[in-house]
Amino acid sequence: MTTPAWADTARRVLHATALCLGVASTAHAAGWQAAGSFTGARYQHTATQLADGRVLLAGGRGGGVLASTQLYDTATGRWTSGPALPGPRAGHTATPLLDGTVLIAGGEGGTGASVREAATFDPQAGAVSATAGTMALRRRQHTATLLPDGRVLVAGGRGTAGQDGLQSAEIYDPATRTWDSTGSMPGMGARQHTATLLADGRVLVAGGIDNGDSVTNTAALWSPATGTWTAAAPLPARRVNHTATLLPDGRVFVAGGNDGGGALGDTLLYDPSANTWTASGALQVARTQHSAALLPDGRVLLAGGADDAGGTPMAAVEIFSPAAGLSSVYAPMAQARGQHSALLLHTGEVLVAGGEGAGGGALANVELLQLNTLAARHTASLAAARQLHTASRVSSNGEVLIAGGTVGNSSTVSNTALRYSPSTAQWSSTTAMHDARVEHTQTLLPNDRFVLVAGGYNGSVALDSAEIYDANTASWTRTSPLLRPRAAHAATVLPSGDVLIAGGTGYGAASSAEVYRAATLQWQATGDMIQPRDRHHAATRLPDGRVLVTGGRNAGSIHSSAELYTPATGTWAPASAMTHMRAGHAATLLPDGRVLVAGGSGSTAASGTSAEIFDPATNTWQATGNLLTGRVYHRAAALPNGRVLVTGGSSTTAPFGPVASAELYDPATGTWQAVDAMPQARTDHTATLLANGEVLITGGINAGGPIATALLYGNPSAVADARRPRITSYPGRMSRSDTPELSGLRMVGAVEASSGGTGQSATQVPLVRLQGEDGGAVVWLPIARIRPNGGSETVVVTGLLPASMAPGLYRATVFVNGLASDSVPIEVMPAGAPNAPTDVTATPGNAQVTVRWQAPVGGTAPTSYTVTAQPGGASCTVQHPATTCTVTGLTNGVTYTFTVTANNTGGSASAPPTGGVAPAPGPVVDPGGAQAIPTLSEWGVLLLAALMLLAGLRARRFVVV
Repeated sequence: MTTPAWADTARRVLHATALCLGVASTAHAAGWQAAGSFTGARYQHTATQLADGRVLLAGGRGGGVLASTQLYDTATGRWTSGPALPGPRAGHTATPLLDGTVLIAGGEGGTGASVREAATFDPQAGAVSATAGTMALRRRQHTATLLPDGRVLVAGGRGTAGQDGLQSAEIYDPATRTWDSTGSMPGMGARQHTATLLADGRVLVAGGIDNGDSVTNTAALWSPATGTWTAAAPLPARRVNHTATLLPDGRVFVAGGNDGGGALGDTLLYDPSANTWTASGALQVARTQHSAALLPDGRVLLAGGADDAGGTPMAAVEIFSPAAGLSSVYAPMAQARGQHSALLLHTGEVLVAGGEGAGGGALANVELLQLNTLAARHTASLAAARQLHTASRVSSNGEVLIAGGTVGNSSTVSNTALRYSPSTAQWSSTTAMHDARVEHTQTLLPNDRFVLVAGGYNGSVALDSAEIYDANTASWTRTSPLLRPRAAHAATVLPSGDVLIAGGTGYGAASSAEVYRAATLQWQATGDMIQPRDRHHAATRLPDGRVLVTGGRNAGSIHSSAELYTPATGTWAPASAMTHMRAGHAATLLPDGRVLVAGGSGSTAASGTSAEIFDPATNTWQATGNLLTGRVYHRAAALPNGRVLVTGGSSTTAPFGPVASAELYDPATGTWQAVDAMPQARTDHTATLLANGEVLITGGINAGGPIATALLYGNPSAVADARRPRITSYPGRMSRSDTPELSGLRMVGAVEASSGGTGQSATQVPLVRLQGEDGGAVVWLPIARIRPNGGSETVVVTGLLPASMAPGLYRATVFVNGLASDSVPIEVMPAGAPNAPTDVTATPGNAQVTVRWQAPVGGTAPTSYTVTAQPGGASCTVQHPATTCTVTGLTNGVTYTFTVTANNTGGSASAPPTGGVAPAPGPVVDPGGAQAIPTLSEWGVLLLAALMLLAGLRARRFVVV
């Protein structure tokens, strides 16, 4: 072949003087990483993960008792100041409630006395407000336990003079924002004890200091059914400032502490069913005032604290394995610390913040522990080598469709397609496209069922053809052709569900753009780009719905320019230019709405190694860390944790050619880190994010020729699917006036507090996140209520979708105790848009077909319906509430499909196309029981024609532009 596409590919591969096997890099290093620092060094503070994924640090001690708060954004790694508490607090509790707010109760005030006041922090409002009432008693060094019904049990603590260990307990009801008393603990009370929510809903309180100011070994159980306490088996020995962690098997792991004479090095296991304590493996180091965090794989991370040598804080870390009953040494923290917080994040990482340092002063630095490596492993290979193909996730089960490209070692363009099933890790053939194509685009439409494939080369010329793949029927249907033949263009789904095509190679294509209207299945011209771009440019949809187009080539020249497309006006406006010229680069939307642009070819080698970030709010570019390997024609995938994985491509420095290396960008630090290299160098491959968070790498080419192998990049761990949350039922389509309901298994965590109190809480409340299909646009949903759904299933009802949320296809993920569910697709409709019609049927007639449907359920009521036939685009429109329409002017014997679209001023929604129906001459029995149409006179025919013309004009009014 001699097309520009093949000449370009030949330059990429044959330019190599030797096969670049990639640098044998270390996998994404597991271990401790610096995570910045916050304002106001502190210890005896609280750390709480919020419903929006951020972390709240509140109060503490540092040069006095503090009232300040700090907020950590897990997506960007930035610390910002939060609202002040009503007063200074240390030794208080901070409990995440079901509605996403945080209850901050008690503590030591600025005068050194315990306080009874409580307040709630609202992350959405960014404000702290006092509860309607106060606790009955002043208390600090107490525990606060979130109960399954959403109330909070506060127990024990230190009160006023003569109240060194309180027996009292009280209940906070978020529904009324009021406090009420409950039964008192047996014995002489406790402070600095642990409180652990058991799997059966009871709460275990163990150890602490009693009202005689003595370390105690007492334990008690509180029953939510009766509101009373009963004595539990006492601890084998006295202890205080220990940790207590609920294990996945329902037992409680108690570690370390102080018996009044020094730090302890033993551990215990409590069995609630037998009410017994048994000794477990010894710690590597005796410790007290340390932290304990239950890791996603069921092990327990013990970090820092003070040892026997005079109570000096240490950096030592160890991990306890309940299965083996043994504790093993792990890499120490960079900073010795005690009385710090160690919070398990939704990402499965552990955030350690603040504490008291070895010199006795408060700390402000933060460390982040990542236990797993990002590693590549083989999955089933393609049936044959393939390159320059396309890939996208399709259907709710998370399968991946790849289509076109060249197959085998020949340069013959293919029309074949394959589907990959993550559940079986196998490939299967699916129906071939109507046209063979390469350098085309493949776009998943917002209903998560249909894929639009457009343009490309067929081996000799650019194509104007387009077709739609139905994931449910595994079939392709031709749709209306592009207005211009084009290949190597960019395609972007707009908030309306329409698709923007921009630039590419083909007569007049480089500067032109057009939009595929999903409601009418037609292409419509839109404004031309400012800068022609015939290949290797990138297009990224921003959270506000605009599309950013960057770089690319035109007639051999490489550009640094960027421009913005506004769908509402169909016009382009210049954006600030990039620092470097780039073509064949990668552009990735980050969770905070900025765009990362990395690598590419340009006028200098710096284009290949450099990276920069575009901020839509300021229309500015800012340099970020350089890639470890200069590369072009690589692939980038935004991971669920906000990082960006870059794989393969061709080296922009000697030795040139395809590379096997991969690297990971962390927006929190602005740096790149080497990850596990691919077994084979490759470029012109695909990288697709799967529902489980792994990235599927397929095909490509290297100096040895096209590649058939496929890889999965992910974090291997010992976490079984049987422990992960699983979404079993969800709304496939929603408007912003709806409250999502997600049903599933293991949707509520077993761990309320990883250290037995809410000073460092791994809440059992699930976190629900919607993320755009393109990897950006993150929206966290507050929990409205949680209810059982029969058997072991739970229903999680969230609050309303934010009014500012852009329409489009999102993936919903539930996080519980650092474990993520597989994501499921949810289409968010434009404000006021109707839902799609259902139960569409088509009855053939003579040169016409009558289509019937059921009105949509939910959403805003439609004002009209449009029925469109394909091929040809013949249509008819009726006003709601009519549910039948006859499309005329069809050709007998030709098979058509029909799409019914509900319309209103807020938007449109289409039902899936019908199966093929062919009109035919002669009488046709209408199953709906319609009577035969009487013969019309000549005047009647003219009148009917006039009415049809009027209907056609009205139909145009409801086409969304």
